[in-house]
This record gives sequence, structure tokens and C-alpha cells, in this order.
Amino acid sequence: MLVTTLALLECAAAEADFNAYSGAAIDDSKIDGNIGSEWDDAGKATGVAINPQGTADVWTKNDGANLYIAIRFTADSNDPWVAVQLGGNSCMETGADLALFGNNLPQFSKDGYVDGYMGGTGAAKPDATQNGKGALNVTSQNVVTVELKKPLNSGDIAGNDINWAQNQTQTLVVIWNSDNFGSSGGTTSHYRNGLELGTAIVRTLLINSNSMAQSGNPILANIDTNTLIILVAILVVAVVAVILVVFLVRKRGSKTKP
Repeated sequence: MLVTTLALLECAAAEADFNAYSGAAIDDSKIDGNIGSEWDDAGKATGVAINPQGTADVWTKNDGANLYIAIRFTADSNDPWVAVQLGGNSCMETGADLALFGNNLPQFSKDGYVDGYMGGTGAAKPDATQNGKGALNVTSQNVVTVELKKPLNSGDIAGNDINWAQNQTQTLVVIWNSDNFGSSGGTTSHYRNGLELGTAIVRTLLINSNSMAQSGNPILANIDTNTLIILVAILVVAVVAVILVVFLVRKRGSKTKP
């Protein structure tokens, strides 16, 4: 029974791929493409597969007004672009919000951040009003770091910005490119290498109203308050059941003694 209970705990912890815990606000000046102590209260996922290849470390948190995302991975050139799609049920879904970093094409911003949206498969467009703050940094070893600060609800009715609230679970897609469509120097394409244009891993992100547990308990890392109450109740019932079984076994044993 205890094994079953622990399995339920682990299942609940895995409800969302990324947990954007409630944390301290990050000043715009700290959105500079360098991971510092400002991310210490963020949820962190390591070894996350990103499209079209490679793995990344991903940090996520919110301050009630803004969503913060940081991503770090190693590319195969010093001139890649990185796209973070916010919302939508498929990659490049029409109308999905988009944060684009380091794209060389004239309508975007090389080594910079553009608040955009998807106008259809393969058709990224910049919003008329730019909301949020973002930064890209690429080291001489091709280690890529992006940082994003985006309002949960910008009120930008002219664009396609996210409109999220705490305790909601939304979706997120990460794609990068190094050899075309606004990047250069590498051989990685979000179109080639077996990845069809418009397909990628769609992950879930919880905008958590709770702060990160300081105990570092991996089983409880992604559980909000309501879920925790339910799981504690399940655990209490399981423990009481075990105690009752032990008591009955001992009582039966005492009756069989001469």
C-alpha cells in the first residue's frame, strides 16, 4: 500500500513538465543572457530534449505579474537562433505567442529578443507592440543562454501575447536553428534532421502560486497546496491501514498461543 501511495505522489509531481514557482521579480537589467542568483528560487529541469536536437537546462518561475524562462544548451555554431513558443497545442500553431532570439532576418533582431507570434507554419511575425524583455548570449564554446521576462497578461490586444494566470497549466515549445532561416555556421535545422516543419515536442508549464519547497524533496517538487493536502490525506490513510493490519495480525497471533 505504501508503494502505491508513493507511486501516486510521483505521478502528481509529474503533472507538468516545467514548474514556474512563485519567486522574486527579476529586474530588466538582470535579463542579460547570464544565469545568476536571480534564478535560485526558480524551478529547474535538466537534460530536457529540445528540437531538433540536443538537451537543455530550463529555469522557470513567476512573480504574479511576469513569467520568467531561462534556457541553456550547447549549439554547433556561434550564430544560432532560438524560438520559444508560448501556448498552442502544436508547434507553429497560428496565433501562438512567440519569443525569438538571435534571428538575423531584417524583420527580427540579431543577438536580440523579438516579441512575436505565429502567422502559420513557418511564418513567424513580430508584434506591433513589443512586450517583455529578453536576451541571448553565446560563448566561444557555443554555449547558448536565453533569458525571457514576459508579462503574464500584457493587455496587448493588437498582438497575440500570452494571457495566463497563476495556477494555470499552459504549453511551451523550444526550437533552435543554426544553418538557415536567419542563422548560420552550423548544420542544425528545425526543418531537416528528421524534423518536419511545424512539429516539435509540446511541453506543459505550471504557473505555480506557491514558492519552491526549500527542503528539496524531489517527490513533492511540483505539487501545489491543494494537491499536497490530498496526497497527505492519502498517506495518512495508508499509514493507518498498515497499523491496523499489524494490530490485527498480532491480535490473531496472541489468540492462537496455548
